[in-house]
Amino acid sequence: SKVTIIHMLDQWQAFESAVVEMEENPKIDYIMESRIVEFKGEQSLKEVVIENLKTGEKYTKDISGVFIFIGYEPRTEDVKGMIELNKYNEIVVDASFQTSIDGVFAAGDAIVKRYRQITTAVSDGTNAALNALEYLNK
Repeated sequence: SKVTIIHMLDQWQAFESAVVEMEENPKIDYIMESRIVEFKGEQSLKEVVIENLKTGEKYTKDISGVFIFIGYEPRTEDVKGMIELNKYNEIVVDASFQTSIDGVFAAGDAIVKRYRQITTAVSDGTNAALNALEYLNK
């Protein structure tokens, strides 16, 4: 089995190490400057129609499953200038989820991290809450 990543832009918006790892993986193909415009199949997904955003050309690709992820942008404008953010406007935290301000903790998809899933956000929240409680009990 292979995974095909269809990306709307002409370059990746990811950490260099992640891009290198992906490009070196023989089980990952990628199609740049494209998007899915149609899903085809009777009782299950069989094909997708892909449009090249640069040329407008459309073509069909056999496929049996799709995971949709259309980026994210952390909503951290309310804390900008108060706590440390990286160049992607993600909140920088230490191992205990504490920010650059003593006693201020952050968690979830707004922090710097590799994986962005519900399960990791819940875990982050639990860890941040427990660390904040420990901080308050000092």
